[in-house]
Amino acid sequence: MGETPSSAALVGRDAIDNVVLMEDHDRAYHAWKQARLSGRILLHIDAHIDWAWIGDKDPRVLLEARTSRQVESMLEARGLWNLTARASSELVHIGNYIYPALKEGIVREFYWVVPDRFMERPAEVVGCFQSLGTINPQARMTITAADHAVVATIDDTTVTACSLPHVPRFREPVLLDIDTDFLLSDPWERARAGDDLWKLLPWIWPDELVQRLNERGVRTDFVTIAYSVEGGFTPLGYKYLGDELALRLTHPRLPERDRRLLIEKRLAACDRHHNEPERAIARYEAALALAPEDASSHFNLAYLYDERGAYDLAARRYREAVQLDPTYATAYNHFGPMYPSTMLERAQAEYERILRWDPQRVDARCGLADLLARHERWEPATTLYRTIIESRPDHADALRGLGYVCAKQRRWDEAIVHLSRSIVLRPDAGFAHFWLGEAYGHRQRWDEAIDAYLTALRLGFHNVAPHRRLGNLYVRKRRFHEAWKHYRKLVGVWTWRTLLRRRAASRPRFANVTRETVSLTSATRLVKSETVPWRLIEEQAVLLDLDRGAVVRLNPVGAEIWDAIDGTRTVAEIVAHICRTFEVGRRTARRDVHRFLERLLRDELVEQRVSVSAASV
Repeated sequence: MGETPSSAALVGRDAIDNVVLMEDHDRAYHAWKQARLSGRILLHIDAHIDWAWIGDKDPRVLLEARTSRQVESMLEARGLWNLTARASSELVHIGNYIYPALKEGIVREFYWVVPDRFMERPAEVVGCFQSLGTINPQARMTITAADHAVVATIDDTTVTACSLPHVPRFREPVLLDIDTDFLLSDPWERARAGDDLWKLLPWIWPDELVQRLNERGVRTDFVTIAYSVEGGFTPLGYKYLGDELALRLTHPRLPERDRRLLIEKRLAACDRHHNEPERAIARYEAALALAPEDASSHFNLAYLYDERGAYDLAARRYREAVQLDPTYATAYNHFGPMYPSTMLERAQAEYERILRWDPQRVDARCGLADLLARHERWEPATTLYRTIIESRPDHADALRGLGYVCAKQRRWDEAIVHLSRSIVLRPDAGFAHFWLGEAYGHRQRWDEAIDAYLTALRLGFHNVAPHRRLGNLYVRKRRFHEAWKHYRKLVGVWTWRTLLRRRAASRPRFANVTRETVSLTSATRLVKSETVPWRLIEEQAVLLDLDRGAVVRLNPVGAEIWDAIDGTRTVAEIVAHICRTFEVGRRTARRDVHRFLERLLRDELVEQRVSVSAASV
């Protein structure tokens, strides 16, 4: 730690040398590590806590359990297990990067500064802390709310949430970590309220934030600032507020040109907010006269000219913004995805606006098609999806959307084709698997429908519908026990616990996926996958499917079948073994064992050792 308050910069008075700007906030953790910081107080100024457990426990420890009850207890803390087969460092993202900073000793004390409005409803801050308990129910947690702060002690970590007026007066320099979205009301919340998101104003401006920190005597020698445009947290038109913060921290006495530029942009935003577009245009043009390289002024002018009907001029301003700063071509350069489904016209206008500026934007075209499909505008949605697929045959989202539209129009065979192609490209899309199940079901391809529904559930498509469909299908096939489990919204033979809960990280894609039925004969020999650790615990088998990030628990029958798969026994011999062990008829055993083994093959938990033609069992 080594530094005294007098040797670090007083925010708003002294120039701060180390200010790091980034888009994704988790880069702050990497910046701290690179600077070799340790034992610091963190002042995290953000609308989000960005602290959550990272699943860094080795899941093989689960296989050391002695009883099924122990396994169940260990799985309650689902967020602590790393079932991704990736290094813990790869699991750090914008929603949890403070966790490793605390664990590694970079941070010793954690203060979360929330927008003032949060502390008007401290119950919401308390709820944020309580939600962490759903990830790790075994954590020791105490939460107290008093003196304009909410203090949570979670295991050995204490987090103090407070607003700016109640930031403590620290006796040492802090790590100052700021998210630009702190300055603005949540755009998603404002969209639900029906507000015009282009007319939002910050509740606090950068100079006001700096002044408040100065009044609290905050000193720092290291600052990280995140834009957080990706994900829709900070509207792109206000990305420059992050730059302004950095400028005010590094140059407390602003150069005259920068001071005038920021004044013009603030006044322009206020004019836009007060429905004075001509004055706003004049202000942004004045800003460009001062700084022609200012991408934010070009971008905000694009909107204002578009509203005035000057579409060519708007498109030109947009292109200039992108040329100056390519990040302005982000998928979050409009508000279409944020408006709820009840605001079709407003959301549609957002997509159409960006397509006027850039007609080749595939993501905007697909977003508009999705919007129209949700409102059952089948014909224009179909046209947009087909246009995308013509130029991008491998566009998984367009194929998924077109398959969904075909299914809703009862064009089942077309739906199967498009959804199957989409799933090959993006196997982790539970929505596509569900609608593929719908199409298979209407074509009376019962086994394939069951498989699709089960896969949808396993991939997180949590909805009543797949359970109902599975229940009905199992009744049709006279598998009443499994039907009853699904009617009670439980998964049948398999108990899958998907342990991945990430704010901004994607699942690994599965290789060589096929949804076609696997053909087994009586002479087929199977071997367990070498990549699947497992163990028999009491009468159950516990498998670690690291490719899919799941724990698979097999009931006693499934465990017996699994244990019998040794690379030497044929399918016929496994069927005979199940008949003897469970005193079940040969026909029933053959049917159930084949289905079970076929699923193991489809999920790549086993592999074929030998496959030759032979008579049926």
